[in-house]
Formats: sequence, structure tokens, C-alpha cells
Amino acid sequence: MPTRFDHFVIGVRDLDTAIRAYQRLGFDTRPGGKHTGRGTHNALIRFGLDYIELLSVYDEAEAAATGPRGQAIVDFLREREGVLLGYALATDSIEQEAERFRGSGLLVQEPFAMQRLRPDGHLLTWKLFVPGGSSWRRPWPFIIQWDEPDQERLITEQPGTHQNGASRWERIVVATHDLERSAALYQQQLGLELQPLNSCSRLHAQRAAFLVGNSTIVLAAPESAGPIQEKLLQIGEGPFEVTIAVKNVDQARSFLAQRDVSFQWDAANPKTLRISPEEALGVRIILVEDVVGQ
Repeated sequence: MPTRFDHFVIGVRDLDTAIRAYQRLGFDTRPGGKHTGRGTHNALIRFGLDYIELLSVYDEAEAAATGPRGQAIVDFLREREGVLLGYALATDSIEQEAERFRGSGLLVQEPFAMQRLRPDGHLLTWKLFVPGGSSWRRPWPFIIQWDEPDQERLITEQPGTHQNGASRWERIVVATHDLERSAALYQQQLGLELQPLNSCSRLHAQRAAFLVGNSTIVLAAPESAGPIQEKLLQIGEGPFEVTIAVKNVDQARSFLAQRDVSFQWDAANPKTLRISPEEALGVRIILVEDVVGQ
């Protein structure tokens, strides 16, 4: 089964604009390089092995020529400035991960190699397995296996120093039409253990949760009109919001206020704040105090 959360992907129309926007939010955001032959380039917000990828298209024809996955990001970014596209789980046995999808109808492509040339000339290589042939705006992740050992890669791509105190990825909420179907995929094809089901009044949704290391994947299906139902109607299934742990929420709140960043904070829930999606190019980001890293 996947060993840990690796990264989530935010598609952005203009990479330079996105870098400036996320730096304003206090994230140490650095150019990552180009994906050779795929028409995309990125910037990274690194916490450790886990990170945020800001992904943009520099050549639409080249991106679209790679297949449905490339065409999808081109289409999504023609209509919006930014979108939470998908997320990756890491493994050290990607062929076995793909094998569990055999017979499910989602093994349409075997694991394949990818590479990215960093601005410093260092070439990073890895393998991907993409269930269904595309993981953009889907209720499931894609799987990654890095060729370099983790500790060597951390030397090449060191964790950032984030002014907002960000320390790690905490949680991702994934919107789905069919909670039972999606939960079964996470159990059977990904091998993750289902936590007890519950409802969320904030999202007006029924939820199923899965632990990956010290972080959580939450599947959410609408019970009534609310944010999850609205997102499903607007853009369909897929990642809905992400939660990032910070060292101190009060310090993060003060930093954002000094920069006139719009956010929601409730004195009744003082260890959580929500950055306004407009500040993050349409992406819903929650900051919570990191109790694991303390």
C-alpha cells in the first residue's frame, strides 16, 4: 500500500503570478523546472518529503499531445486562474500498486517514467501510476515512486522556510458523488483502512476518512445543499480543500493580517483559520496548529 502522502497539485494559469500569490501567503515558493516533453513547468512549496506543486502549462500543444491527462490541465486552466487538480501518494512498489487495480476498469495504463529538469541542471526521475488514465479532478490519487532515495532528494530539494510557519500537509478533502463506491476503491485498490463514518455540518456532507502516516484523506459526499454539493455541480468530483499544519496559528494569523490577506478566523475555534480562496487563486486552504510536530 502507499507509504505516505507525497504532494498535491494546484494547476495555475500563469506560474509567475502563482509564485507571487503563494509567497504573499507566506509560503517559501521556488521554481521547480520543466517536465521534459510534457509542456508543463512548476514551482514547489516544500515542507519535507511532502510538498505543494504549482503546475502550469508553457506549451499547450505539447501538453495536449501527451494524452487525456495533458489535455485536461489545458482545458481546466483555460477556464480558471487556478484549480486544485489532484494529489499523489508515495510508494516503494509501484508495480504492486498498479496490480491491485487490475480488473477494476481503472488500469488503463501501466506505470510510466517521468523526469523534471531543475533550474540548477539536476535531473529528477520517477515513475507514475495514474488510475483511469487521468488523476486530474478525480476522487482518487495518483501514485508516485521516486528513483532517488528520499534522503538524497531532500538534499537536492530542501524544505522551505515558510513565513506563515507551515510545517507539513495535514489533510485533504475529496468531493465524491458516491461515498460507498469511492471508499471501496480506497480500501480495495489502495489498501487503506477505513475510519468510522461521520457527518460534517460545515460541509453538509457524509465523510469517510483514511489515515496515511500522520495525515488524513477525507472523502465527502453531500447530504444536502452546501459547499460539497456546490463544488460537484461546478467542476465535478475531485479534491475540495487542503489543510496545512503550521507551527503557531496565532503567528500565522498575525502574519496574514500584516499582509492584508483575507481569511476567516473564529474565536470559538482559535487554532484554525481559512484563507479566502480568492487569495489562493481559487483554492480552499485551511491552516491548523501542528500538534504532531510539537
